[in-house]
Amino acid sequence: MDSNYWTRSPLGRRAVLRGASLGVAGLAGAALIGCGGDDDDGGADSTPSTGGQVGAQLTATAVGTAGAGSTPVPADQVRAVPGLYTGPLGPTPAELNPGVNAKRGGISKQLYLDPPRMDLARTLSCTIFTTLAHTSNRLTRGKVGPTADPFRVDLEPDLAESWEVSEGGSKHTFKLRQGAKFHNKAPVNGREFTSQDVVKTVEMYSAGSQADVFSMVDSIEAPDDYTVVFNLDQPLADFPLSVGAWSFIYPVELIDDEEMRQQVAIGTGPFVQEQWIQKERSTFSANPDYWEVDNAGNKLPYMDGVELFVQSDENAQRAGFATDNYGWISGRDQDDLEALYAANSDTMVGETFPISRGANVNGFQFQMTNPVYQDDRVRQAISLAMDRNEYDLARNGGDNQNPEGAYSNSPMPWPLLFDGYPTAAVQGPWYQFNAAEASKMMQAAGYTTDNQLVAEMPSFYYRTELAQLVVPGINQNLPEVNITFREVDNPTHVTLMSDRNFDTMIGFLWGPPGYSMDQWIFPFYHSEGSLNYGSVNDPDLDDLLVKQRAATNADEQKTLWTQIYDRIHDKVYQAWFPEAQNRSVWHNYFLNMREHGWIGSYTCYAGDQARAMWIDDGSPWANR
Repeated sequence: MDSNYWTRSPLGRRAVLRGASLGVAGLAGAALIGCGGDDDDGGADSTPSTGGQVGAQLTATAVGTAGAGSTPVPADQVRAVPGLYTGPLGPTPAELNPGVNAKRGGISKQLYLDPPRMDLARTLSCTIFTTLAHTSNRLTRGKVGPTADPFRVDLEPDLAESWEVSEGGSKHTFKLRQGAKFHNKAPVNGREFTSQDVVKTVEMYSAGSQADVFSMVDSIEAPDDYTVVFNLDQPLADFPLSVGAWSFIYPVELIDDEEMRQQVAIGTGPFVQEQWIQKERSTFSANPDYWEVDNAGNKLPYMDGVELFVQSDENAQRAGFATDNYGWISGRDQDDLEALYAANSDTMVGETFPISRGANVNGFQFQMTNPVYQDDRVRQAISLAMDRNEYDLARNGGDNQNPEGAYSNSPMPWPLLFDGYPTAAVQGPWYQFNAAEASKMMQAAGYTTDNQLVAEMPSFYYRTELAQLVVPGINQNLPEVNITFREVDNPTHVTLMSDRNFDTMIGFLWGPPGYSMDQWIFPFYHSEGSLNYGSVNDPDLDDLLVKQRAATNADEQKTLWTQIYDRIHDKVYQAWFPEAQNRSVWHNYFLNMREHGWIGSYTCYAGDQARAMWIDDGSPWANR
């Protein structure tokens, strides 16, 4: 389904710029739209546009048509033009060819979230992920940065130079990179990375936080130091995608020392951890022995180091951005974006575009072991009684307003299902607001205003939205129910959900983003899935989930995914909400850094961009 998102987006008073004149076409250029604008100094020219939709961006790739030669581009083609952009901003001519344009030196200063520990086997959290994205590597990784497709995950080699899928998707052979070394510090002291580090890491994850990723691994073979073979007990064509999302490789020495693994991050990555002061900051220095090179054969990273700071106060974040103490922040809404640009128009670039995956936290879930909620009509009526258009206006400033209804971000990434940004029309009848029909359904199920369905909804996540918008709205629109919201702390919420001992419904915590569709659906919906918090037991859905794992043909996968999508929306095991758009804000003197609509931002999930970022001449912290 096509969407008119780009033409209906609240563009604001300031000019919205387009990157077509930056020498890019397709995804990063021709699809960007605007409402006219001024030319600004400090970057490539910008021109207005009158067309383009997100659907066009899903089928194109950023391709350089200029500025990718063998000599550095002129200074005015290095940085992006300051301004507010509707749609993801493609690469500047300099970013198209970092091998001849990147400059060495300087310290990047960014915000981050404080990690509780360095052990990703114990806790799946973007706070730990951000540190490991600087210090460590995975077998495979998702492409990030200005030349990446921001709506999909394109896989590329990391510690595995290549991989092969055989035996119908049940055997995966990874050829490992030779010569990659761990950091030159105790206890590894710069030794070479080998297959044993992979084997031990997988064993560690399989017994901990990533059990679902490796649950189908029947055995692992390491025939030599540079080969690892995964034998699965069932076909899973997307296994290389799944291991690319979270599975950073630890050295055997840290795997064997659990106490040390909590305190230090040591890997094969582009930066070495120098300091971690909890609740304050982390610092990293460039790894002189890092193995990766750019497109011209130059060693990475370009920067001398990275400093990451904890700062949760939004006013302080904005003050820090204005004084060049932080290079990237996130805008709350369009008004906030415009205010930020008004105060930082000399170097600020701002993008607005939709996320392409399910949100980490979004919606609420029913308890399917409770006989009351085994009645489809009850779940469907409650969803039908939620006015998602009004919610989107109140919560997101109208980011998803559409004549066909505001789209609610389900867990299944929409770019794998639709050609354009979807609307509520694709989500079936229970995502269309109809209070009268909802009342009829509840009455048919035996409930009246005098005999209400009484339920409690505890939550820590989305507590403000649930307490002030969702629960009051449903109660008002559906007099046959009386839902009480109860705020709980984070440990209580996680325990209630993971132990599956909430009685009626609960605000939903979806979890960290996966790269494969299987990671978004199988653990959460299969009757034996370890993350099936609502105890869904649907044999038809189980059958579809198993079949999609074995599918290797893209058309077959999409057909099965569409059937799964339709079923989970029809059955309403969870009820999802419209999400706000990405609003990414950064100083244009940071090159090779972008937010990704699926993978995430520098602060969460895309910090490994630092390996190829550089700082332009004449900017703070250039040190050259």
